[in-house]
Amino acid sequence: MSETPSLAHTLATTSQASPHRACFLLRVRPEKLAEYADVHQRVWDEMRQALRDAGWRHYSLFLDPDTGLVVGYYEADDARAAAAAMEDLEVNTRWQAEMAQYFQPDGGGTAHFLSQYFYLA
Repeated sequence: MSETPSLAHTLATTSQASPHRACFLLRVRPEKLAEYADVHQRVWDEMRQALRDAGWRHYSLFLDPDTGLVVGYYEADDARAAAAAMEDLEVNTRWQAEMAQYFQPDGGGTAHFLSQYFYLA
């Protein structure tokens, strides 16, 4: 019987990960969930355009209303480069400043990117 490789090894070597897809987690304060979801019904046009210009496609946010867990997903030619392209944009800085009030204070507004280990095309 072969030994199961370590999780770190599997995540680092899987052929099922893709540089084109990214998934991340955020945590919203329970008392701010309704307002947070509502604000996203009117994301600024300039923010939407900045995301497109940075290469983000199929960007979706999913919310678990029981826990405040937000799951974000997007695709890009290079997902890491697309995320980096947004970091220093003035519109993103303003948007993140506006969103800060909604996130849990223990780093809930810092995107925690997940490792992909399976994909069914």
